[in-house]
Amino acid sequence: MGVTRELARETWSEYFDALSKELLNAPVSVEIVGGPGPPLIEAPHLALLALTYDRRDDVLEIAATRGGPHLPSVLRHMVNHPEHVSVDSQTMLAPVTIAVDGPNAVRTVITIEHDPEISG
Repeated sequence: MGVTRELARETWSEYFDALSKELLNAPVSVEIVGGPGPPLIEAPHLALLALTYDRRDDVLEIAATRGGPHLPSVLRHMVNHPEHVSVDSQTMLAPVTIAVDGPNAVRTVITIEHDPEISG
């Protein structure tokens, strides 16, 4: 079982850049919790393209894709002004889940569905 830890804001850009390289094309799901209504699975079982944090605009972006090379569909989910980022990791870098708390008590949960066939 992993250990949950909160990431310091000043490490977000570098952490997500490294994580994007390590987990490129890893299967992920994106869930929105805390908005009106029940939790919403925004993107089940997509291939991760990138996780990035832009300090200047204070926005975290999750990019993932589904479909083949001829008709890819790209999801871009943005969390404006994220307040906290925590990870449940089995190692120092590769998490199982990433929770991003945004304004208005809305949490975005990115679940990395580890596949033994995927190599970093």
